[in-house]
Formats: sequence, structure tokens, C-alpha cells
Amino acid sequence: MCLLLAGITSTAHALKSDVEAPVQIEADSAVFDKMAGTATYEGNVSIKQGTLEILATRIEINAPNNEIVSIFAIGVPVSLKQKMDNGKLASGKAREMHYLVKEKRLILDGDAELLQDQDRFTSNHIEYLTGTGQLQAGGKGKSGRVSAVFYPTNKAAE
Repeated sequence: MCLLLAGITSTAHALKSDVEAPVQIEADSAVFDKMAGTATYEGNVSIKQGTLEILATRIEINAPNNEIVSIFAIGVPVSLKQKMDNGKLASGKAREMHYLVKEKRLILDGDAELLQDQDRFTSNHIEYLTGTGQLQAGGKGKSGRVSAVFYPTNKAAE
């Protein structure tokens, strides 16, 4: 059974300036296929763009016609962190991450965790729409259970 949430309690988006920053990639090895529009980086892979940082064992980038369509990363775990436009830090980790650029959809599989400020989601499968803040978790793998911890931002009327 899937749990669909309308949004994270303090919905925020990545810093808009991050997409304009240069992309810096470091790895132990890289293979490029210009005709296919693919690149594969292996061994201690680090990608940085503005405040976004991704660490993985292997990252595959699909970019036909020099336009990034998708990024697939595996690791033990893959981790990412990024500052949001509200100044708070968002981070996540999983055994596999798949980012579909046009859809702005981040898919985390295998012991997945997504944190925004103090709010925390864990499940074997998490899908997060970075443009809207919508999140879907559970439904795949072991038990499909979801764990969520929210810290309310509103205070009870006195």
C-alpha cells in the first residue's frame, strides 16, 4: 500500500541559483560515449553544483544532444544534500537514486531516507517531486512500510 502525501510540512525548493552553477564531477574513472550521449563515472564519485552534493560509487548520466535527461547512481549508500530556498538543508540516502530531470522526480530505492530540516521519511522506496514537494513512499520491496516524523511549525493557541 502506498502513502501519498500532499507535501512535506515545510515545503521548500532547491536554491534556484544552483541550476546556473557549474557542475563539478570527480571520480576514479570515467567513460564517455558522445554518440549515445552517455557518461559513466565510477569509484568515489562526487558531483557538486552550487549547494547540491551527491556522493556515490557509480553514476550514469544520460544526456543525448548534450541535454541531461536522467542520472542514475548506486552506492553504499548514495547520499545527497542541498540547501533549500528557505535556508534549510535537505538530504537523502539510499542504495540507488534515479533523477528524471524533466519530471523533476527523485526516486530513492533500498533503505531510503529523506530529510528536510527535522522532518524525516524512511522506506524501501521514496519518490519525491523536487518542483512541488510531493512525496510518495512505500509499496515496494520488503514490507513496504513507511516511517515519517514531522515537527509542527505551528503552535497551539494559548
